[in-house]
Amino acid sequence: MRNILIILLLFLFWSCTSCNSEAHKTDSDSTIDKDMIDEEDIDIPDDLSDEVLTESEDTEPDEDGDVGTDSDEIPDSDYPEPTCIEIYEGDPESKLCFGPVKTNVKCNGSPENNEFVTVLEDDNPIGSVDKPMDMNDDFVFFTVNPKDKSRCFGEYTYCPDIYGCNKWDGYLYEIVISKFIHNVFSVEGQYIVFAVSDETTVSNKLYTGNLISNEILMLRDWVTSGYGKLQLKYPFLTYNSYDVPYVFNLETNETEKLSRLTGPFPRNDGKNLVLTGYYKQSGESDEETPFGIATWIVDMKTYEIKPLNVTATIGEGVVNIDGDYALIGSGRDLVYYGNFLNSWSGMDIYSFNMKTKREEKWTPEIKGIFEGNITKPSFEYPYFHYIANETNKIDTGASFVLNIETGETTKLWPSIGDEWMYIKDRHVILGGYYRNGIAKLPDLPRLPENADAGCEDNNVCTDNRYFVTDGKCHFIPNHERCDDKDDLTLLDVCIDGSCQGYAGTGTDEGMVEVEAGTFLYDGIEFEITDPFMMDVFEVTNSDYAKCVESKACVPPLRSRSLTVLDYYGNPLYDNYPVLYVNQYEAQVYCNWLGKRLPTEFEWMKAAWDGEEKTYLWGEEVPTYTNYYARTTTGFSGAVGYDVVEVGTFPVDKTVSGIMDMSGNVTEWTTSEWTYDLCVTPPCTGYFGSDLVVTKGGGTDMGPELKTRHPYTPWTHSFFTGFRCVKSVKN
Repeated sequence: MRNILIILLLFLFWSCTSCNSEAHKTDSDSTIDKDMIDEEDIDIPDDLSDEVLTESEDTEPDEDGDVGTDSDEIPDSDYPEPTCIEIYEGDPESKLCFGPVKTNVKCNGSPENNEFVTVLEDDNPIGSVDKPMDMNDDFVFFTVNPKDKSRCFGEYTYCPDIYGCNKWDGYLYEIVISKFIHNVFSVEGQYIVFAVSDETTVSNKLYTGNLISNEILMLRDWVTSGYGKLQLKYPFLTYNSYDVPYVFNLETNETEKLSRLTGPFPRNDGKNLVLTGYYKQSGESDEETPFGIATWIVDMKTYEIKPLNVTATIGEGVVNIDGDYALIGSGRDLVYYGNFLNSWSGMDIYSFNMKTKREEKWTPEIKGIFEGNITKPSFEYPYFHYIANETNKIDTGASFVLNIETGETTKLWPSIGDEWMYIKDRHVILGGYYRNGIAKLPDLPRLPENADAGCEDNNVCTDNRYFVTDGKCHFIPNHERCDDKDDLTLLDVCIDGSCQGYAGTGTDEGMVEVEAGTFLYDGIEFEITDPFMMDVFEVTNSDYAKCVESKACVPPLRSRSLTVLDYYGNPLYDNYPVLYVNQYEAQVYCNWLGKRLPTEFEWMKAAWDGEEKTYLWGEEVPTYTNYYARTTTGFSGAVGYDVVEVGTFPVDKTVSGIMDMSGNVTEWTTSEWTYDLCVTPPCTGYFGSDLVVTKGGGTDMGPELKTRHPYTPWTHSFFTGFRCVKSVKN
């Protein structure tokens, strides 16, 4: 009886093992550690694959130093025979074979947590490892340019094929083999989409393959402009052609061209596509679009386009998205360390929470004249990866991963340089020209849909968030509006977990009255029916600090200016305009004093005093000898020109005595942005409340008064400040 029981238990164990060994081939969500599998317990068939690339049959190094493996020691796989087609019908030279075929080359082992390993060494007998890299539950994929150049098309010496290191048996497999170039691909689960290029790298054909059945299907012709970025989030494939993004649905075979956007690296999470580039109306050029280089999000069901970050920056970096978070590389923090353009540092990365519409900065402050460039963002909640380059040599950047829930940062590679790396399936993947590898991150569960739904604490003063790191609800203080049920308090804010109201000081100190009346704006007559008071000066660091001390305001997102790293909180700059305060935070400050932000037309009425003119001082164009206001646009020699103390330029003043409306910083208004000047209220913005008008010149733009800058209200920058207004009671 005991023997029968033992046999029964062994049979059950074997059955479960068999089920698990097959599960990884069909379930793209499963995560089985290959270290849990004991190869001695696996029944390996005697018959081996006929498709082995190298002929060595022993495990000792040959005369070239390459290591082979006895064919009877290579564990076989149950992948079906590859599917072979002719790219050009009737041309045997165009034969392409798709499907996993085992070679006798061993890959390196899998990494431990927070460890980085090279997947395949370049001294392997097949060829040199090339980019890109990708992975699924079975393989780590990459391209290999063969040592045998006779395998290449015509006279070419570059024809990388797609290979994969198998996570289960540790061997290298052929995936896509032909004489052509296969250096662009993307994988999700059992599907791979890859490009086939012949004698040029511009004209391509896109194919999709099923890695379980080896079925292969030609999708479409594809013409690129040098940026071969594909991303597959089944059923959506995103790519670009001449910098115009496309969305291809593999289930419906439908293609959507996002013709209003241009940009090199469209990314998606299966729900939304994000892109840093240009948004243009029909016929507009890059120079004519009012948004400049900005970051955009596209709903992949409705194809509605909305702004994520629109600011007057020199340039934006790559954007990534996962769930509620978008990670945006930004050039708004540039620090000049030379006396000529493009000699700068200070690239930084911000996260934007699309649910709360809050912007945060996760990357660290790097102090010094060269502040450092923090680039290459990649995000898979809660992990955020970036490259931090602390010198002006681009090959010295280190690879870091941050858990945004815990704040814990791990350095993976101390000197990876300016390489593209990204997170997928709890791994950091590096696929470069000269090095390849993966790093394993601690395995955490995915954030479930509506994860915060069970975390309500009924307190308006907290954000309720579920953390996958510890599986618990966290109640994080917020700074959104609340209601203290008192109509006399203009501002209600959450302080120390409770809602408190502020009636405002009621002071008119530091303000001047702007009378009601008509004025011309771009040749159109407008009327302000009620008089109002306006601050003479832009709100300063010391002004804003008082609100922070009262706990009604939050500190500026960053404490620096363009060139000064210890700007906010430094007594030397108390009387300089406060920076890195977004529109919401500016409104809180004004409400705290019983004031508000101006509308665009109130701002113009105050600036012009009824007389339309180009600059506050008239029509004379600023020159090198007389700037008239703190502004640098058009002056290439004025690199790194920073803000100044308010009221510094005496002619940058209105008739009623309001200072710095042509220079220093642009200023927030409450008006939604429209392409054409709105003549008849209500003025509904082109993107609704997601884009508002800032007015005035500054250190990063020209001094023309009628210029209307479109900015996302949640954005912080070193070139935007504000001043307040107050209605006059009759």
